[in-house]
Amino acid sequence: MKTINAEYFDEVVEDDGQKCLILFSRKTCPVCQKVHPKIEDLDDEFPNIPFYNVDVEESPGLQAKLRLKGVPHVILFDDGKPVKRLSGNHDEDEYADMLS
Repeated sequence: MKTINAEYFDEVVEDDGQKCLILFSRKTCPVCQKVHPKIEDLDDEFPNIPFYNVDVEESPGLQAKLRLKGVPHVILFDDGKPVKRLSGNHDEDEYADMLS
């Protein structure tokens, strides 16, 4: 899973309209640290969908732009729009269901 910033987010999600999964998190968030490995495990299972991580402390504008009230927040984007969202800590199966 590649870490991206706000500029790359605009390029990948909005300009290219790429279908992708993005985990919005913070390095200091203990719940985020539990979600991160679950998303990384799924990255190998879905090779056709790029997975990205955005640290909201380094890109605070994205948190406001997407109206994220907290982290962790996982969003599946398609054609530049969020199509599915999960916030908080979930089972790996629930994240996999987002991608199916």
